[in-house]
Amino acid sequence: MLHSPVEIISAAAIGLVLLVLIRLLQQPAYEPLPQPPQAPSSSLSPSPLLPPTGMPYNEEITVDLITEWYSLLISLAYLYPTQVVYPPHNINERLCKSLGIDDVVISLMKKIPYIDGPYVDVQKREGLDEGDTVYGCHLFPGSMGYSFLRDDDIVESRDPENGGVGGVRLNYLLSHDVALSHCLRDGMILILDTKANTVRILDNNDGFDNPDDFVLEIPSEPDHYRNCHPQDAPSYFRQLIEKVRSLQLIPNGPSRSDKEFYGYDTGFEDRDEAKKILTEQYGWPDDFRQEDWARDAEEIWDQIQRDV
Repeated sequence: MLHSPVEIISAAAIGLVLLVLIRLLQQPAYEPLPQPPQAPSSSLSPSPLLPPTGMPYNEEITVDLITEWYSLLISLAYLYPTQVVYPPHNINERLCKSLGIDDVVISLMKKIPYIDGPYVDVQKREGLDEGDTVYGCHLFPGSMGYSFLRDDDIVESRDPENGGVGGVRLNYLLSHDVALSHCLRDGMILILDTKANTVRILDNNDGFDNPDDFVLEIPSEPDHYRNCHPQDAPSYFRQLIEKVRSLQLIPNGPSRSDKEFYGYDTGFEDRDEAKKILTEQYGWPDDFRQEDWARDAEEIWDQIQRDV
């Protein structure tokens, strides 16, 4: 029984605290306010890094993946079949040897396709001669493929960052490395390392996007291509193939001057419109009417570029 005023006040305070706690426990769990839905991003999400797996280089796998890539570009009418030159090739092996290129690289050069074939219906295209080819168009997003059928490309590929300007550093690439593509000012360079079974993707604009814990191979030359982090080569090619199959990237053709990959860094609205047409009207991918698309593609792309 409480007798003093102090005891009465203390009891009242304790009761008040207990009452507040009981009320709090009876409140429903906190739920955050609903957020308005966000529109999906139209840009291509950054590709995850593909760390080297340690699997040895396999020429057959590499050739198969590169050939599959060409087949995909043909199926979407980015290239005509006649514009691709398929192996076997007779390349200038004597020149390759004089440049110190490894035999394994020379063997690959002889077994992959090249964009070096003639236009179809050249006579319908103003300003083009019969001898003109599609050589020089983009083979990979933002990147023009070398054709090792040409001696100049064999030489210039040993220093893809210079592009034959200001002299070629003939010993720049390691003997077991080969540049498959290059760019002019904007875009990327793709270098395959046949010893480590990796690729390096050099962005001409952004430099090296290396992981934080990456250790430079040549610290004395920070901009050397070997200081770009390597990625597993087969995984990279498979990822690229999947991006086109899923229409995250859509190669635009068949005009030479407009050839590019929409969804890479530009043309997102064009890509989305083409994706809708390909899937809804032409049955991509499972019931794809390839011949119909090849017939209609140029007109469709012209219409998309007028409307978007």
